[in-house]
Amino acid sequence: MDNLDSKPFFLAMTILIIFTYILIAALTTNASSAYAEDDSSTKVMTTCRLASQILGNNQRVCVFTGANNTQYREYLPYDAGVCPREFQCPYRPNEKPFSLKSVIKSIKKQFRE
Repeated sequence: MDNLDSKPFFLAMTILIIFTYILIAALTTNASSAYAEDDSSTKVMTTCRLASQILGNNQRVCVFTGANNTQYREYLPYDAGVCPREFQCPYRPNEKPFSLKSVIKSIKKQFRE
């Protein structure tokens, strides 16, 4: 009789150990992938200043310029308020200097389409 009672106990313990191992492996994998995302997402940031804001189609477009001709645009709802004067944006130096007038024209052209 003791032999029959011990089989379910050992089976239950084996299943418990297997599930514990799977849970630890899953938690370790998620934690290491979260650290990998943090390492790869560290970007160099620069201070961008407001160059222009454009209103159209119930939307506000804030155009920022930063170091080494870095250009950044933020699209906000019209009701969100005015664009901030300074903004921390990703450092993306442009190879060719851009004209602010051409950027504004292209944005306004997108609103017309």
